[in-house]
Amino acid sequence: MFCAGLVLSSYEDIRTMEIPNWISIALVLSFPVFAFSLGYSWAFIGWSFLAGLIGLAICIALFSLNVFGGGDAKLLPAVLIWVGPDAYLEYVYGIALSGGALAIAIILSRRFVPASYVPSVLQRSVVQGPGIPYAVAIAFGAFWAVPASPFLNQVLPNFL
Repeated sequence: MFCAGLVLSSYEDIRTMEIPNWISIALVLSFPVFAFSLGYSWAFIGWSFLAGLIGLAICIALFSLNVFGGGDAKLLPAVLIWVGPDAYLEYVYGIALSGGALAIAIILSRRFVPASYVPSVLQRSVVQGPGIPYAVAIAFGAFWAVPASPFLNQVLPNFL
């Protein structure tokens, strides 16, 4: 569920520059189900949701400053709930690292790659713009944080 949500949100963001709300909602609603099934306590789930709420407040501020799109501002805290408070620094670092690389790649491709060479699925995000399909960076940040997240290490035991 977690990986599918990340892959699907990245694909949709690349294709349309929009992240469907139902993906963020599904991630938020499925987290307690997985956490309870793995034996995690109410306290753990509460701390994870608190981390997500703090992330949501920050993302709303970034959205109001036109730094993030609305879908990004909802997806990032939904994924943060899964990553958990123990691995938020690794998550943010992974997002920043991959987001910077993605921005440079998009900017260079918009400048130097003729639009006719860009595949149709990438036309909206690479050629037309504006903006960057940041769900890709959010997904990368989540996978980057797996080793530091006790919950994701249990959910994705063979990831690394």
